[in-house]
Amino acid sequence: DDLSSGLDIETENRLWDRLVKGCDRSILAVSNRRIALKRADSIILLKNGCVVDRGDLDTLLERSQEMVRIWQGLMNSQPGVTQSDSS
Repeated sequence: DDLSSGLDIETENRLWDRLVKGCDRSILAVSNRRIALKRADSIILLKNGCVVDRGDLDTLLERSQEMVRIWQGLMNSQPGVTQSDSS
């Protein structure tokens, strides 16, 4: 389970704000949470343990049907972040 899955959206946003505020290093986050995907500079899309694509969320949503399927599933299962929040 994702480490932030038990948090409400407001607390999760504050957590991410503090993680990245003034951050001068890379953060590796393994997550299936929309907020993590939204905030990531780069997403590595895996399928069956293999890298199938890489890019930011908008780029992957434009070119990867797999990412669209994942994002739509997250939109249906995770309240609090709207479709317009993806950019």
